[in-house]
Amino acid sequence: MKKMKIIIKLWFALTIALVSGCVEEFDADVDTIPAEGLVVEGNIISDSTVVFRLSKTLPLHITPDDFEFESYLEVDAEVIVKGNDGTFWLGNKCGRGQYQVAIGTLNPNVEYQLEILYNDDVYHSKPQKPLPVTDIERLAFKQDNNNGLVNIYLDTQKSENTQYFLWYFEENWEVHAVYVTTTLYDFEQDRIISYDYPPVAQGWCYSQTDQILLGTSEANVENRIVGKNIQTIENFNSRLSVLYNIRVQQRNLTPEEYEYYQERDKLNNEMGGLFTPQPTELPTNITCSNLSRKVVGYVGCNMGVAQRHLYISEREVDYVDHNLCDIGKDLPGSNKDKYLAGYQVAIHTPLGMEWARIECVDVTARNANPRGRPSWWPNPYLYDEEDSDDKSGLD
Repeated sequence: MKKMKIIIKLWFALTIALVSGCVEEFDADVDTIPAEGLVVEGNIISDSTVVFRLSKTLPLHITPDDFEFESYLEVDAEVIVKGNDGTFWLGNKCGRGQYQVAIGTLNPNVEYQLEILYNDDVYHSKPQKPLPVTDIERLAFKQDNNNGLVNIYLDTQKSENTQYFLWYFEENWEVHAVYVTTTLYDFEQDRIISYDYPPVAQGWCYSQTDQILLGTSEANVENRIVGKNIQTIENFNSRLSVLYNIRVQQRNLTPEEYEYYQERDKLNNEMGGLFTPQPTELPTNITCSNLSRKVVGYVGCNMGVAQRHLYISEREVDYVDHNLCDIGKDLPGSNKDKYLAGYQVAIHTPLGMEWARIECVDVTARNANPRGRPSWWPNPYLYDEEDSDDKSGLD
């Protein structure tokens, strides 16, 4: 068979209770896998609704603009999580190549596996007993006095069952506008609008990590990890401007699964290098009844995922605001010209209007959502939440 270059687009979904998963795009430029190998992503987690994502390897000549591209993301299959005690949970399709499985309570003494029926072939992950949970003992931060960087780190509890760990995290933070105004210029209507309350003076941002962090306690005599850096934030980042929250999740790994992630990370960072391992050489615990079929992926099995979160307030760090929020003086042109130049009304009085950079007035210009406050967020809305209709058009 003539070998062809392909790009594997591997979106790895780590799914846990209350969290459907984080997504990491993984590109590997390789020569040896035939087209349409199966990519399997997801893990078996006790008492969780998890999502398994199935896709096919993508030939190099296929791009997202090609009409054929969608077909590589669409995998119609049957997905089942099975235990060797006869228990099983069926997957329900919830998107292109995505199958949601509501997994019940796993028995630590039972072996479980993922079964996939696709194109008359049967794929199985290696049966394995679920790994227990190792808790995160501490999640804390420290600001460097020299460069101002805020480093967030964690310590794990002592583990008797594994020396290998994986972490991922999500972040939420609150931002405020420098200028709080109830008067804004509306570009579409080309007029000044007055509101009952400042509609874009407060907002929230959300981010989910696009990387997977690995660690091992092999070198620690107490079999625990101390001071593992999870995230570093510059002291002028808007994350630290009001209130920031990071939620870290930790999953135990087997030595083989740890090796898989290590090799995959090398492949992602060093693709094209002379000694880069090919995806066919990546460790996998998934096999196909048809030995000619190739499969990429690794299915883990866990009793749960440890979780811990941390708040950082602007009062706890030395935050430096780099936003240039001076009032624009003698701005030429019409209101529309000022808006197109990146300005918005900051102050409106009977004597006239003052304009400032839009990011100093409107939090949506900083990718914040004025109605994106998480239900568990400690800070309330600063202003009246009632929706406000346009009250008047001011010339």
